[in-house]
Amino acid sequence: MEAADPLRGLPHLSDLSFMALPCRYASLLLLFVAVLAVGCDTGFAGDAFDNEPPETAMSVRDTSLVDNILDSERLSSTVLVSWSGDDPDGFVASYEVRFYPLSEPPATPDAGWVRTTRTDSLILLPIPPGNKIANVAFEVRAIDNESLADPTPARTVFPIENAPPSIRLLTFDLPPDTTFQVFSLGWDVSDPEGIENISRIEVSLNDSTNFVGVPAEFDFITLIGDVDIEDDTQTTTDARIYLGRGFQSSELRLPNLLLDATNTIYVRAVDLTDTTSTLERYTWHVKKQRSDILYVNDWRKSNAPILQRFHMDLLRSHLPEGAPIDVWDITVPFVTGAAGNVPRSELLPNNAVPTLQQTLALYKHIYWVATNTTNSTQRNNFPFAVAVLDEFFDNGGTIIVHSPVTLPPDPEDNLGNPAILLLPMNNLITFPDTLRQQLRLRPGTSVTPVNTPAGASEPLPALTFTSFDINSLPYIVAGTNAIPLYEAGFTYVSTSNTQGAWTGPSTIASISADRRIALFAIPLINEQTGAPILVGADGAEDGGRRAISLMLESLGFPKR
Repeated sequence: MEAADPLRGLPHLSDLSFMALPCRYASLLLLFVAVLAVGCDTGFAGDAFDNEPPETAMSVRDTSLVDNILDSERLSSTVLVSWSGDDPDGFVASYEVRFYPLSEPPATPDAGWVRTTRTDSLILLPIPPGNKIANVAFEVRAIDNESLADPTPARTVFPIENAPPSIRLLTFDLPPDTTFQVFSLGWDVSDPEGIENISRIEVSLNDSTNFVGVPAEFDFITLIGDVDIEDDTQTTTDARIYLGRGFQSSELRLPNLLLDATNTIYVRAVDLTDTTSTLERYTWHVKKQRSDILYVNDWRKSNAPILQRFHMDLLRSHLPEGAPIDVWDITVPFVTGAAGNVPRSELLPNNAVPTLQQTLALYKHIYWVATNTTNSTQRNNFPFAVAVLDEFFDNGGTIIVHSPVTLPPDPEDNLGNPAILLLPMNNLITFPDTLRQQLRLRPGTSVTPVNTPAGASEPLPALTFTSFDINSLPYIVAGTNAIPLYEAGFTYVSTSNTQGAWTGPSTIASISADRRIALFAIPLINEQTGAPILVGADGAEDGGRRAISLMLESLGFPKR
């Protein structure tokens, strides 16, 4: 505020018209001006006035609104207040404000003041914990340029009531239809009094009366049930709570997680007055982990059960007798064509980190059978999982992938595919302009071992492909990070429909040099009948199964 003008109300000399005055008045005025000019040279004498305090005013004129408003008309605890100040002998430099419930007045007249240069503010008035209503005093005083405060602050008493908060579960962060004991949950919270009025978020499993409080600053949690994979009788357990998307550990535990059963989680927001929001809930199925070996059924065609039976039987025959295997079916939606370009499975959690990451980290070994892995970053399931296998590998995990290697319809959509970076390959093949994008495996095609993986108890067997396939391609393996295990004799079809032996890269199976991941890229059986189509070169029907078993042995899968 500008300083007061001590000459306010007096006319300026420039506003006077000497020509309009009678001569005698003009002469007198000139004489007065001359005397005033002489006086300026001699200075003024006298004592300085004492500084006077400023005055403060608020936009709300009533000193108390309590008597003017019915209880049913009480205000929200968030109010907009504005104020102003005036100083008779200087200017207002700042203001001090404070507010408090009448039941909890300041200890001293100078306690609780907060300085500001603002002249308005949206303020959350305090309601004592446990109370729904309160009468809250708001006071403001002006401070002048000599730090003198208004001794009579402007004051209003607001009758306020608390409004309940609200919460909604975020669809993207909900668990899929079925999970193992790892699942996440996210929410959005609001409060009429402002988000600062939220005290905590309360969650409960299968019990809408007993809750565990989560700090209000978090809007996402991950829960991991304490599961004993060797205890077949375990049906309930506690779940550890990890806070935020950064997976922050806490001491919080949520009881009553049901295993191999349907679960309902309840969530509500609680404000500083202990007023709760309406109760939100979500229901899904939790499978109990029974093994440290996971079979992932990612063959998203209608014949998926045929392949699952074959591969599960192969895996069981390799593992110690009776060893349990967990199965995770992520086949929905099914593939309608060979390309497999359908959306990523809705059975995977939407949050790769931390939900999928921590789910995969439950296991020591993974056997993954996929329709496609290399032709789409966004639509295939395996690239989504690859990005979060770090903790699985850090724990010593190993994985074998059965999937045809195919080219993307649009290479731009597949740039940086993490599956290509992780799988034991260097790149996909390319075709000369003279060829259609098609290679073929014909009946009688030789599938030749080129290396024996470290840790295998015997050399890989020579194999023969007994069917006809146009959906699989070889891939490029070079350098020392990946070791080729099998090569196949592909033929090509040219643009003029001529055929010949493919002389480009021909690897169809490989393993990483660190023996963490292996890839087998041609089919072992007929998808429709389940009959073996990759047999020993000597005609033995278990030739393909034997080759896979030796690769599992190299990867450290337990064996009988």
